[in-house]
Amino acid sequence: MLVAESPVPAVATTPDVKTARDTFDRVLYRPTATSGLFRIALQAGLLGVIANVIPFGMLLTGILAALLYHRAAGQTLASGRALRLGAMAGAVASSAFMLLVLLSTVAFHKQEQLHDFLMKMLDQAMAGSGPDVQATLQSLRAPEAFASLLVMFIISILLAAVVFSAIGCVIGAVLFRERNRPTF
Repeated sequence: MLVAESPVPAVATTPDVKTARDTFDRVLYRPTATSGLFRIALQAGLLGVIANVIPFGMLLTGILAALLYHRAAGQTLASGRALRLGAMAGAVASSAFMLLVLLSTVAFHKQEQLHDFLMKMLDQAMAGSGPDVQATLQSLRAPEAFASLLVMFIISILLAAVVFSAIGCVIGAVLFRERNRPTF
């Protein structure tokens, strides 16, 4: 007995565009150039944790993000996308680095040393300031204010990492651009 097979629906594809099958809802979609942007930022950010140890390491994190994008996508990274990619990579690297610092501080009971380090940094930064800033600095010396001091430190490091990594990614986008295209 012969059974007729059901016809397979034809999928229109172009030879230059790859289609990928979504296994969850059986829909074909075309991956865009930005679909892997977060994955690249995550890779560069986690590798950038190592770069946090050296000065200007966040610039290297951004350049690494541009390199990874260039190798994965094979195309020029636009400056707006480079800013976003670098900012994401800097945020990931800074967050992972600060998490490691905080976990090691708590695990090895080094809270007092971290407090002393932060106070020395504040003393150096506020050396030539007025009496009102000195009064605020004295209020931060209390052990109860350690949490607010730590939050200010983390936010400032995060902002600096995002800015420097974004700048580094734009530098990397210029370095790894296609030579026959304009810079921006």
